Amino acid sequence: MIGRRANKATEDQEPEGPKGFDDFELKLGDVLRGERATHGKSLLDVQRELRIKASYIAAIENCDPHAFDTPGFIAGYVRSYARYLNLDPDDTFRAFCEESGFAVAHGMSAEASSLKKSSDDDRIAIGAATDIFADPKTPFVPAGSSVWSGIEPGAIGSSLVLVALIGAIGFGGWTVLQEIQRVQVAPVDQTPVVLSNLDPLDNVPVADGGVD
Repeated sequence: MIGRRANKATEDQEPEGPKGFDDFELKLGDVLRGERATHGKSLLDVQRELRIKASYIAAIENCDPHAFDTPGFIAGYVRSYARYLNLDPDDTFRAFCEESGFAVAHGMSAEASSLKKSSDDDRIAIGAATDIFADPKTPFVPAGSSVWSGIEPGAIGSSLVLVALIGAIGFGGWTVLQEIQRVQVAPVDQTPVVLSNLDPLDNVPVADGGVD
């Protein structure tokens, strides 16, 4: 009976197909980093344009409220960063609060003026998970590119064609110059017709008789 029930339960289960991208749960940090990468911005670019520290931007992506000195500014930072990425500010801040456990403090409470610092043991336990300098997923500057990455094969081909064309023109000019230098000018034996017509003594009559 046990074996039959087990087989029946196995038959009732539907076979799971291959999972797609939407089947996996995305964290807020993954969404924020993906949108920032889509815009081609680094943390330093966001800091320069929003006037928010890069460490705060990384803390928002890591959902770490302990990185902020004053919790009263967290809501504004998160909403500003969401608007910068063309995301819904309220939904983004709500997801930040759910994942980080952060709650907005109202009034003149102590939580609104300063955030309770965690102990050294807690900070060590978090360690590399919140260290924005050690995490390669949150670079402060764009990754460097090699020298040959910006060169396209089409540009190389065009350059070679241009060099060949310039060489052909130069060779043709040099050949013509050599042919011109080989031309020899021969002297003319007969006086040109124009010069003979200009002689002033041709029309003067010559006297036949002598002087008595």
